[in-house]
Amino acid sequence: MDPDQLNEIVRPKDVHMGVMEVDEEKCTSCGLCVDNCPFKCWTMEEGGTPELKEEYACFSCSNCMVACPTDAISIAEVYHAKSGFWKTEPNPLPYKMPLKPRDADGNLDEWNAIERAVLNRRSVRNFEDKPVSDHLIRRVLEAGRFAPSAGNCQPWQFIVITDKALIQQMDEAVWAMFNGIYNNFKNDEMVPHMAPMAESSPNMFDPRLAHGGMGSIAQKNMPASLNAPCVILLAADKRAISGQHLNIGICGENMNLVANSLGIKACWVGFLVPGIPAIADKIDLLPNFEVITTMVLGWPAFKQEGMVAREFRPVTWLREGAEGPEVED
Repeated sequence: MDPDQLNEIVRPKDVHMGVMEVDEEKCTSCGLCVDNCPFKCWTMEEGGTPELKEEYACFSCSNCMVACPTDAISIAEVYHAKSGFWKTEPNPLPYKMPLKPRDADGNLDEWNAIERAVLNRRSVRNFEDKPVSDHLIRRVLEAGRFAPSAGNCQPWQFIVITDKALIQQMDEAVWAMFNGIYNNFKNDEMVPHMAPMAESSPNMFDPRLAHGGMGSIAQKNMPASLNAPCVILLAADKRAISGQHLNIGICGENMNLVANSLGIKACWVGFLVPGIPAIADKIDLLPNFEVITTMVLGWPAFKQEGMVAREFRPVTWLREGAEGPEVED
């Protein structure tokens, strides 16, 4: 790989992390934003106002906004990259709240129950030290089992782990791996040695991943399991029609939405996959199956409900009788 291309991927310039603002008049110094940030972006002195650290990795997840009981936090600038390999398009991406719902005739309407479930869903990364009952876990699994699949091939296998010792083994294996990768990543002298990974898996160097998730795990700000009491391995048949990832994505999101509807919360955690070899002799994976990703379940430690703004990319409409494409922005 050309050195300039490598540097664009591994040492990108013009990358801007999200910037959050705090309304000091509304802030009560409760500290929920600090506690609820998965990547520990905030610092706060006792009785003071939260401030973003000098070095931080915010990618505008809005968890701090949702956790704040007084609506004191707002987005001043969203994560974006202005140039190079990681350039975001448009730049920066506009954030918008959900559009006003309308009925088939164009009249203002209300969100229905399913829409509210989708729009209010949050990825939770802070859990109580409290088990989730098998009865509720089974309801989540049933939502996955009844998901649509390509050609009705139903290519999934679920492996549920609630044994704390096994989850800890996975966490330790992931930390050992990420700690080594992250220390190398931070060392400029190691950049030339990263060319093979940058060529085969450039997504590993996405600034949000390298500085945020992987960095937080390596620095022990959080374990890969997020301290959740339940880890579900989502495995799929390698022979699945239309591929494993598509089928598991559909199935897993069914599970995610049902988990939220039951009061428990969920989070997709691909970071746990490298920890699976540490417990491979325990999971009884079916022949021709492999684990695609994991999902954690648990009771939320903080308030995690409410609609937030999301990136909005232009939508292209191709209407009958139109002279050409119509772009809605």
